[in-house]
Amino acid sequence: MPSKEYLLVYVSSLPDDVAARFEVDRQVALAGAVGAGLVWDARYAQYDWELVKKQIAQADAFLLLLGENYGPTTPTGISFQHRELVYAQSLHKPVYYLMQTGMDGSGTSDVRLQELRQQVRSQVSGKIWHLLDELSVHVKTLLKNWERDVKALAHIADDSDRIRMAERSFPTKVAPLGTPPRKDIELIAQANVYRGGNLARQLVKLPMKTDRIWRSVLPLLRLGASEDRLRTHMEQVLTAEVKARLLSDNPGSHAVDGVRIERNQFRRVLDGWSSEEYVEHVRQGARTIWSLPS
Repeated sequence: MPSKEYLLVYVSSLPDDVAARFEVDRQVALAGAVGAGLVWDARYAQYDWELVKKQIAQADAFLLLLGENYGPTTPTGISFQHRELVYAQSLHKPVYYLMQTGMDGSGTSDVRLQELRQQVRSQVSGKIWHLLDELSVHVKTLLKNWERDVKALAHIADDSDRIRMAERSFPTKVAPLGTPPRKDIELIAQANVYRGGNLARQLVKLPMKTDRIWRSVLPLLRLGASEDRLRTHMEQVLTAEVKARLLSDNPGSHAVDGVRIERNQFRRVLDGWSSEEYVEHVRQGARTIWSLPS
């Protein structure tokens, strides 16, 4: 598969911001980049979160075009754009905002939009614009900065393809004669907690035995899998438990998602098994592949 030589930018915007979205798309096209992301309008189609996640994951970068309306909300109470931003951040995508404000400097009366703007400005790099000419300049500058890294991004994508091929072709291993000794651990997880249209990232500690982790990832270890894949599988296993704990610990909250296990702690568990020769690991490109001993 040939290396990708263009920048794929996911643009998040609302139907009310049609003039600004057209100008952003025009500048993206003039720069030789490719824009992604649909402007979801309930008159034509219902918001498809699975499709949105797929588009964000495929994109090289994420641009939040934030206007003067909060926009439609998800069942959890946050806007589509807010949810898309959080998802892009969870994938560690380069994220940038372009925020529109009135020429008279007056602020919005929508409390939800005020809170979103404050959160975005405290967490994300970006610019404020008043006129379309200003927006054009900001987009041009942003694309030039992103395009300097497009070759590096393409190399990363190629490495990922080779790693996935290596994982599929990794020889199947037999189970070891024994299993690692059971040890007590407090597994640290993070998740998004939604309450009244607001989102907060919270920690939770899950007491458990390490043999529970071993049983969960053993099928993947037999085939050989990257550390990210092993950790993602364990996050899926623990999602229901984390949700129940955080909903109980946060009265008034109504939803939990984005469960993530603390990366360094999970790595220490794998390293402990490796030191006792229950697993082995080899470098494959930018990742480490873990498997049962040969």
